[in-house]
This record gives sequence, C-alpha cells and structure tokens, in this order.
Amino acid sequence: MYKVGLLTFHASHNNGSMLQALALQTVLEKKYDCEVELINFSNAGQQNMYSVLPKPNNFKRLIKNIIWRTNIKQLRKQFSAYHKFSQRYFHLSKKKYKKAEELKNCEEEYDAIITGSDQVWNVCCLDADDAYYLNFVQNKPKFAYAVSFGANNPFETSGRGQDYVKYLESMDLISVREQNAKKWILKFAGIDVPLCLDPTMLYNKDEWEEIVDVGVAPIIKGEYIFYYSFGINERIQKFLKWVSKRYGLPVYFMEAKEWTLKACWRNKIRLIKSYGPDVYMNVVKHAKLFITTSFHGTAFATIYHKNFWYINDKQEKNPKDDRAVSFLTQLDLMERYRTIQDLKKTNLMENLDFSSADNALITLKSQSFSFIDNIINRIYEKQ
Repeated sequence: MYKVGLLTFHASHNNGSMLQALALQTVLEKKYDCEVELINFSNAGQQNMYSVLPKPNNFKRLIKNIIWRTNIKQLRKQFSAYHKFSQRYFHLSKKKYKKAEELKNCEEEYDAIITGSDQVWNVCCLDADDAYYLNFVQNKPKFAYAVSFGANNPFETSGRGQDYVKYLESMDLISVREQNAKKWILKFAGIDVPLCLDPTMLYNKDEWEEIVDVGVAPIIKGEYIFYYSFGINERIQKFLKWVSKRYGLPVYFMEAKEWTLKACWRNKIRLIKSYGPDVYMNVVKHAKLFITTSFHGTAFATIYHKNFWYINDKQEKNPKDDRAVSFLTQLDLMERYRTIQDLKKTNLMENLDFSSADNALITLKSQSFSFIDNIINRIYEKQ
C-alpha cells in the first residue's frame, strides 16, 4: 500500500474545492488501495480570504467588514459548516503548514505527492503559492492531476515564466483540466500533457451519495431556482429577479458574505442559510432550475442531470471562459452556455438531454483513470 500526499485547495471554504479534494482522496483510497493524506497546508492568503471577517488592509476592505458585520451570525454559521465538513470527511495530515518553507521535509512522510485538481496553478488568485507546483519535493515522485491555471497563463503574466517551466520539467507526470492549459504547457515548456476530468466527475450521482450524506429531504421546501457562484454582480441579480418573476419561482443563493455585501435582498434573492458541500449537493439535487457561473456548478449540474444554464457574463466583446467552454465542449453541452441577452430569449425550462454527455463521460473517465493508473505504476517503478 502506497502512502500518497495530496496538496490542493482542501482548506478553501468553497464547495467545488472541497468536493474535488474529497473525490481524489476517495478515488485513490477505494480504487487504488492507497493510504491518502491531504497535506494540511493553508497559506496566510487563503486563511484570511476564508476567515469569518478577513483582516482589512485598505479602506475598501474596512467598509466590507462593516457591511459583513450586519450578518455576522450567518457568516459564522457558514464558516463552521465548512470546518465541520472538513473534519468529518478529510484525512488530514497531523501537522499543519502555514508557510511554504515549512513543507520542506514533509515529502519524507509519503511515497509520492500529487497536486491538484482545482485552480492550484492559478498564479493570480489570492491564495496562490509556488508550493502547489511541488517545488519543495526533491526526492519523491511528484504528479499533477487535472490542474487548472484558472484562465491565467503563468508563463506570460507572472514575470517568472522560466521558474514555472522548471517546476513543470521536474514533475513525473502532468495532466490538466482545460485546453488552454494544455496549449500553454506545450508552447512554453514543450510538454504535451493530457486532459483529465476534474475529480468530482469521476463519480456518478449514486456513487457521490455513498460518499457524502446529502440527506433525504430537500433543504429548501417547494420548487425553486438555484443560482450558484462565488460572486454575484448587479447585472446577474437583475437577471435572476427577471427569471424569478417570469417563472414564478424564488431564487436562492448560498454565499452569505456575497449575499450580504451585494445586498441581494433588493432583488428578492434569498439566502439559503445552510452551508457546506453536503448542503450544496442537496440544493442542486432538488432544484427546478439551476443557473451558474461556476465550473463546479456545471460539474454537479451534469452529475445530477439538472436543467442548467451557464451565464457568459464577460463584458469585453463577450470573450468565452475557457474553463467552462473546455468542459462543456467535451460533454457536448455548449448549448447551455449563453449570455444574459440570449437567455432572456430562451425557454429556460427546456428539458436537457444528457445522453451525449453521459456517453462522452464514459470515454473521459476511462482516459482519466488511465492517467491515474500511470501515476500508480510510476510510484511502483520508483520504489
């Protein structure tokens, strides 16, 4: 039995981040009989971003804190729900790491270390860290599974392109989540890497509900529309208000900080007031209509075969979000990627046929498991 360390955004209080971490942990344990630990690393940027009240470092952030304090009970409840989920489902390393330099000797605990999935190679996010490129691993096999750059090219935007090329050259095997990531790595590092599914997509609905207790009864009573994203701007709020009025259904949102900060009640958007990945799955499962701007929103909409739409809300000549486009193209679901203007002309309750997506997933899962097979074989070769 191999002991594998996973380094990912497991400590992000974000449904997609936590569920992808749990999925890869479970796959390696159940299918490959590995002993798995999530390396309990969370840098200062990540800890501050997901704290109940992030420390303000400028006047704008101070104003945000004042607004968030008006709903402090819900913010604390949300924080607690994610923490409890982590404690219940994750197999965490006993040692906690807050700085990248503290990871220097942790490779001695494992036979191999895997980074990914999620946007761990996004150099522009607030919790970005070179540690996720496994630059601290010198003597053990190291792999990247279905990593994402978050639509930010580190070779061009960071000013440290050669550093990232060296990091990638030192990896034993790499797979990515999006076409742009594949293209950039080939262009700048000369490495042709495969596309693999985000770990959440390696399980179907029934398998997921054996892993996570989502409950039997719907958390929200009656029919409803669920909007899922980490953020919500005024354009989307007004659109959701229009959708609610058109179909006679309430709209629910589950990010307490954003709901409070953006005063979503003005547009009659309701806060769910229950939180965590298990709650998220329950709400997706029972939604009448699911609207999202999130990759993992699309993922779980597909898993649960929900009637969903992905909003293309980019303003600059409507550029496409490569994270969403790559995934939806793979599943033959690009018809569900629309601008707000297009969505207003569309019957949003139109039934969605998932037969093509399900057939595509059979092949994509096979390719993804083959890549993990290669990881396990490479670990064996290096013992």
